[in-house]
Amino acid sequence: MIYLSASFQAKEGKEVELEKLLSGMILETAKEQGVLEYRLHRLDSSERAFFFYEKFESQEVLDSHFASAHYKNLVNSLDGLLESPPAVEMYTLLGAVPEGSEG
Repeated sequence: MIYLSASFQAKEGKEVELEKLLSGMILETAKEQGVLEYRLHRLDSSERAFFFYEKFESQEVLDSHFASAHYKNLVNSLDGLLESPPAVEMYTLLGAVPEGSEG
């Protein structure tokens, strides 16, 4: 499994445009084989901060995602919308509470 996060900070006045662009990734990415989770969040304390949590079956699936037309369109459309470059991080899962479980 590949776990990835991507954080985006919109320029002031560009938050609606950035949210629309990022949200547009969800439907297209859902069509990709091997994408297990792809969740977009907005920081509660800032309308300008966005975060993707992503989970892929393998490196090959992630590479295919990065090569997709919708991903390339995202990268090409970010110019002028961001306060700083996106922060993309990869993680190793150490433990979890399964979604939907009750404690």
